[in-house]
Amino acid sequence: MFYIIKKRPFFYTYFILMFSISSPISADEKAWYENTEINGDVRLRYEGIYKKPGQDTDRERFRLRLGMKSKVNESINFVMRLESGVQDPVSSNQTIGDNFSGKDFGIGRSYIDWKINKNANIYAGKMKLPWIRPGGGSLLWDGDLNPEGIVMFISNERLFMNTGVTVIERSSDNSTSLFSFQSGGNFTLENSAKVKLGYSVFKYNHAKGNQPFYKSKGNTLDDLGNYLNDYTIFELFAEYKHELYGMPLTAHLDWLKNNEASDQNTAYSAGIKLGTSSKKHGREFSYTYHDTEKDAVIGAFSDSDFAGGATDSKGHFIRARYGLMESVRVGGTFIISKYGLASGSAIDYNRMQLDLEMKF
Repeated sequence: MFYIIKKRPFFYTYFILMFSISSPISADEKAWYENTEINGDVRLRYEGIYKKPGQDTDRERFRLRLGMKSKVNESINFVMRLESGVQDPVSSNQTIGDNFSGKDFGIGRSYIDWKINKNANIYAGKMKLPWIRPGGGSLLWDGDLNPEGIVMFISNERLFMNTGVTVIERSSDNSTSLFSFQSGGNFTLENSAKVKLGYSVFKYNHAKGNQPFYKSKGNTLDDLGNYLNDYTIFELFAEYKHELYGMPLTAHLDWLKNNEASDQNTAYSAGIKLGTSSKKHGREFSYTYHDTEKDAVIGAFSDSDFAGGATDSKGHFIRARYGLMESVRVGGTFIISKYGLASGSAIDYNRMQLDLEMKF
């Protein structure tokens, strides 16, 4: 059975879908536009990147996203989102300039959200990031990543689980897929604080010997420029939520190890966030520390801003945001990092981002 799944990942997709059908669904007779919600956001950014003397750069960028959620029937929603910068799997930013030329804009998401019952649902297609990221961190996954495949979720008030298969590359010889599993529990302490504890397993099929996904981003390559290692990543995470001085407080820990690499195979992060900028005059402050060894994660899919998106790096995120008015906020992010640590000649990589964000 595992051989069939490994060689034909969408056999797994069809199996889950067929197994999940429990009863016929009556269609909602309203016109489609009456059951459709439109949403979007735009972000304007000034960004400065500071490395060695003479290599500093600054640029102005924008991000535009336009989404739609349409109710097909009582159990199924169709979700689509158009995004700028679709050529990069972990960024929808576009740099202003290039002689007033047009910018990339295309499909970032297109998937069904099938609610089987009150405890189970399925995403199928090019979906929003389905995996839990403690504290909204980006140690393993950049928040802009939109995987393609199928993921099933099962949860109740205490326990949660998700599992699925996503396809990374298609080829006539060896298609590269990612098999995922997450599980854990939610707990409430005596002081009403919320705690989430969990673990994950992410197994890449046919990474070793294949070309890097998008870009190598610090991972070890062989003499032909292919991945030297496979990647089976085991993750442990914890998240704590409470209030401090009337403001929401979130703290998290995240640790992971790639069991397929003999060394340079671990990563961890720790962070804290206080407040929220989602409302007018809201304030939000956060700090996160990252330390990622060379082959702990697939660099192409982890945070694209930290250390230039490279593994073999460590450093700090410092962020502040302010709700300027309803649905509009300003913010600043400062990243102080180094990369190339394993070589013994680490390179400083610092980044400043000043943002104006609007949602509609």
